Amino acid sequence: MSRNLPIYGLGLQIVFFLLFFSALLSKMNNVIGATTCLMLGFSSITLGLFSVKHSNRLFLCVIVIIIGTLIISFTIFAYFLGEADYPPLIRISF
Repeated sequence: MSRNLPIYGLGLQIVFFLLFFSALLSKMNNVIGATTCLMLGFSSITLGLFSVKHSNRLFLCVIVIIIGTLIISFTIFAYFLGEADYPPLIRISF
């Protein structure tokens, strides 16, 4: 079971990239999109950290942790930071 944890983390990251590149994230409500991205990122990092302790695939675990951190950083940048007198995207309701 613990040998598959990095693979599950990569699966969560693939789900994020599918949502992002298929433009489904831009069609979602901003709050739901931000929550989804944060949950995928934190779950991926959690699986990566847990698999470092229990796995021998250290390189794959580190890659999962780095990409999960980048997903969370992108989410904070895209949804929670304002830009040029515009409010943050999380506060804009459609």
